Amino acid sequence: MNEAYTTPEAKAKGILSDRYPGKEMAKLYAENRNQATIDMLRDAVFTLITNEIPTCTIAQVLRKTHGAIQYHLRYLEGKGKIKRPNKRCHWTEVKCE
Repeated sequence: MNEAYTTPEAKAKGILSDRYPGKEMAKLYAENRNQATIDMLRDAVFTLITNEIPTCTIAQVLRKTHGAIQYHLRYLEGKGKIKRPNKRCHWTEVKCE
């Protein structure tokens, strides 16, 4: 009957731990900028945003700035992987293409 409340941060960490086991998770937090790490980060952002995790929570969980998360979301939108209903809506309202 009563469902336990799960915070967005706990939900995001659970999603990431399922998707990126062990050493893969450490690569997400790495500061190096090789293309494989950037692609993995974009995949993580895509996975979290399509699970309706707010951008500020994504930034906290991935230990990145909010601007970095916005940059990757705009990149994904430009490549056609996600689409917002309109320019003024929240990122959590995106749809997968």
